Amino acid sequence: MPMSAAEVMLVSRGVKPTAQRVVITEYILGTQSHPTAEQVLDAVAEALPVALSRATVYNTLKTLVDAGVIQEVYTEPGRARYDANIDEHHHFVDVKTGRIMDIPSQMVPELTKQLGTKFKVHNYTVTFYGEIEEEK
Repeated sequence: MPMSAAEVMLVSRGVKPTAQRVVITEYILGTQSHPTAEQVLDAVAEALPVALSRATVYNTLKTLVDAGVIQEVYTEPGRARYDANIDEHHHFVDVKTGRIMDIPSQMVPELTKQLGTKFKVHNYTVTFYGEIEEEK
């Protein structure tokens, strides 16, 4: 049987494609909602023939982050969300709905140049908070 895209991605990143990892990876790759671990658990629990524990979800998400399959995003203190877009980008959080949208990095000027040579920045992300107005 041919491997799914999620399985191929996991294998290419050196991650053993267990049933739990594949289902979680498929879910995150298929959504743009930046889910929390709890949302991932709720969304994929019924897709597996055996019960999926909270610990398995957290461990799988950590494995996927460590392997560079997904990234961890913090748009609110102490609450990680998970993003399949691993390209450099920023986020906009709609404070009314909680919706999180990706903002291409080209839309935000390179801020590290403003810091000068004293700071050695390895990576940064900008999160905007506001309201998304519906087009009329």
